Amino acid sequence: MTEAQPNPVPMVGVGMPAALHLDAFAREITDAFDAVPYLVGTAAQGKQWRDVDVRLILADEQFDALFPAPTREGQPDGLWGLLCAALSELARVRTGLPVDFQIQRMSYANERFPTQFRLALGLHDRNGQ
Repeated sequence: MTEAQPNPVPMVGVGMPAALHLDAFAREITDAFDAVPYLVGTAAQGKQWRDVDVRLILADEQFDALFPAPTREGQPDGLWGLLCAALSELARVRTGLPVDFQIQRMSYANERFPTQFRLALGLHDRNGQ
């Protein structure tokens, strides 16, 4: 009798070749921001999803340097909104997936989603490094 092996990594629900295209997109994001984006939400755990949530979680200092505090409470920074929208669209064009790309402050992400599974994207290049 063989012992059942645990499945430490959830199934990625975007399928192939979309997963390859998503990793290639993620490597470009990593190069640009020096931070790894993550697949989160339902697409990180199964085949049933409405959109593909990708989050770039930046250290608080890096996030604050890029996006100053909003002038009105509850209003996002204009640059933040533009980057999130533009990178969502770029990811959609590159991958064929309905990507919801957001840049998040690390303390916000950790406080708001403390138990959410995050699958790092784009960690391997063609040489397996």
